[in-house]
Amino acid sequence: MDTRMQLTRLRHTLLPGHGPLVRSSDRLQARLLILVVLLALAAAVGAVLFGIGEYSVESAKSREQTATRYPVTAVLLADGPLPATAGRGETPFGSVPTRATWWTRDGQQRVGEVEAAAGTVAGHEVEIWVDETGAPAERPLTMAAAIIGAPLGAATLWAAAVSLFVLAYRGAVHLLNRRRFTAWQREWAALGTGTTRRDDQRP
Repeated sequence: MDTRMQLTRLRHTLLPGHGPLVRSSDRLQARLLILVVLLALAAAVGAVLFGIGEYSVESAKSREQTATRYPVTAVLLADGPLPATAGRGETPFGSVPTRATWWTRDGQQRVGEVEAAAGTVAGHEVEIWVDETGAPAERPLTMAAAIIGAPLGAATLWAAAVSLFVLAYRGAVHLLNRRRFTAWQREWAALGTGTTRRDDQRP
């Protein structure tokens, strides 16, 4: 029942009609609501196009990174961080850059810093990703992440745009309601004055 009442109210807002009780502010509110709906639809189209473009960029990045990066096993040359806590928040150490060595796929030995977890010691093996030059690199972007990230970004963009439109619409309705209430008060005051005047003229 509540949903039916909301739909009925929405229909009357969108289609106020042309009766004597329909105010100019009601027609203005209807036009504003229609404008919000049209802008939301336009934003949806824009978000879809943005998602398609984002997917193209992210999928190309995933293919490029997957083709040029590969995992290797690095051997720590120094101990990792102690499994202790640090700072006022007593936050455990996660991982810190630690000196290590590894071999590239073309047989070259490299030495550099890699992320080592707390409690690891020298000689411990960790898997890292390196680029085509053999330097440490981040794990390549997967195609699954590109597929998920593109529509998520598009949905976030559309939701932000719609929220802005709705906020502006509600602000306009608030101003219209204040204007209607002021007009109603004037009409009520005029009606009250007229009634009093007729009462004073009674025989």
